[in-house]
Amino acid sequence: MNNNRLSFLRRGAACWSLALMALTLVSCSTRGSRESSVVVPAGAKPEEGDWVVIHGLSDPESLNPITSSDASASEIDGFIYETLTLTDPFTLETIPWIADSLPFVTPDHMSYEFRLKKNVTFSDGKPVTGADFIFYLKVIKNPRLDDAAPLRGYYDRVDSAYLVDGDPYRLRVVMSEPYYLGDQWAGGLTALPKHIWDPKGMTDRMTFTELNSGDTLNKNPLIQQFADSFKDVEKGMSKEFLVGSGPYIFDEWRRNERVTLARNPNYWNKGHRLGAAYPSKLMWRSINDYNAALVSLRAGDLDVMARMEKVQFSRVGDDLPSLGLKPIIYDYPAYNYIGYNMERPIFKDKLVRQAMAHAINREAIISKIYFGMARAVESPIFYQRPECDTTLPIIKYDLAEAKRLLAEAGWSDSDGDGVLDKVIDGVKTPFRFSVLLNSGNQARQQMAILFVNELKKIGVDASTTSLDWSTFLKNTRDKQYDAYVGGWAMSPTEGDLYQIWHSKSAETGGSNYVSFRNKEVDGLIEQIRGEFDFTKRLAYYKEMQRVIHDEQPYNFLVSERITGAYSDRFQNVQFFSPRPCYNAGWWWVPKEAQRYKATPAVAQK
Repeated sequence: MNNNRLSFLRRGAACWSLALMALTLVSCSTRGSRESSVVVPAGAKPEEGDWVVIHGLSDPESLNPITSSDASASEIDGFIYETLTLTDPFTLETIPWIADSLPFVTPDHMSYEFRLKKNVTFSDGKPVTGADFIFYLKVIKNPRLDDAAPLRGYYDRVDSAYLVDGDPYRLRVVMSEPYYLGDQWAGGLTALPKHIWDPKGMTDRMTFTELNSGDTLNKNPLIQQFADSFKDVEKGMSKEFLVGSGPYIFDEWRRNERVTLARNPNYWNKGHRLGAAYPSKLMWRSINDYNAALVSLRAGDLDVMARMEKVQFSRVGDDLPSLGLKPIIYDYPAYNYIGYNMERPIFKDKLVRQAMAHAINREAIISKIYFGMARAVESPIFYQRPECDTTLPIIKYDLAEAKRLLAEAGWSDSDGDGVLDKVIDGVKTPFRFSVLLNSGNQARQQMAILFVNELKKIGVDASTTSLDWSTFLKNTRDKQYDAYVGGWAMSPTEGDLYQIWHSKSAETGGSNYVSFRNKEVDGLIEQIRGEFDFTKRLAYYKEMQRVIHDEQPYNFLVSERITGAYSDRFQNVQFFSPRPCYNAGWWWVPKEAQRYKATPAVAQK
């Protein structure tokens, strides 16, 4: 799961209607090897054409840029939608994009003014103006859109936006209170086409005062009416709504099969070094099993398997070059964890959660599941960031200590059945729970099995339950689980921890799925958000991490290095820290090596 979607770009380096003629992919024939690599002469220039077929473990949850929050949706949306500013993936510096320069910021950090470029257009030819960013902010602020709550949490200190002197190319974003990432989030406003989503101008008749105050809903019925119409669009999301200003346009979505984007032939910024879009098509094929995906990669039905299980990579890595594939190993700023539903009585006591942490054999996870290509972590902050408290000790695997902590918390085997129990609210309760997983992720399944087997040794009866990705997300958001194995991407730049760790984010729509509520952590997050002195913020970050380490709402597991492979016909393949750590739109193939040729009805190799 990826929630810090705007920390990178809503466009060209997305690591990221208008359809062209319908094209159908002719399946590649299965064969033992591919064509040999093409030697590209020195100084060769990039060529347009060909497709990039990318493995996806599952369909994206949604392609609505307001409500989608999973990593695959963010990657795809990043090619369609764009923001005022973006982060250069190579330097990590903020650069203007739709804005013609970085914003003018008032000394009190309460106002950010952007001047917009006048040559930016949506893929339907309509100009992008400040009204589209104001509309985007109003949609996020609509309190009746529950699915927008995760994104809304990041914008709670953004008060409003308006056109300066009515100029459609001068936009001012106003804060309700100073915010240390104000420039990042103001610059992260997305160009969402108001003329498509709100043709009747309903949002023009809503004020930010109304949208920021939930108690005014009955005074302006348009707030509810717009939310209802927005939800109706979400249910039957059709391609005429998936319009952005980015280098690719939505082409096709076949559920549980593939999502396809086509290059925008009229893209406004194709001359920029980060605006390149060489492939004619980008396709994400959904294959909900890593072994099946590897078979497709070897057969030529996939061009990119950006994530491969370590056991697969160790087995086939040396053979990949003979198949026309290049193996890759790269860093990916993310961590996985076991989260506990703190609304469940058995997990309310931090001693229990600490005991669970001691039942995790991280060394075995690293050696047996990740083949040494991972590191244990104890913080939600990327370990290469200065805010990360690297002095926090990794909790040791120690079943005796786990059992002692459980006994201290009042758990014992009172009836001799081999399962610990405790009287909770007058009811004898066995220590029995299920660990929720998303199907297809073998590493998570293996980690869960190791964990469950260790727990049985100390009298805890745990089991695993696997669900498809969309159902897994819904259950975790709705808190319909006991524990789950999850993951969050981390920002390579300084991020905001509010949406995952603040008590308010434990409410419906937030990303605090474990219902962690801690006044000290809340206070530290609020102090961080209003502090512009990094040295002071640093102290708050480290204190917050110490509290989380003690409370253990998550048992942090590991951060892995990613292994994968891609077809060696592609040139200009680069990897960088902002996720998903590559941009397939920048890849190109010499004409003589291109495999997919478009015709009016079919694309053939």
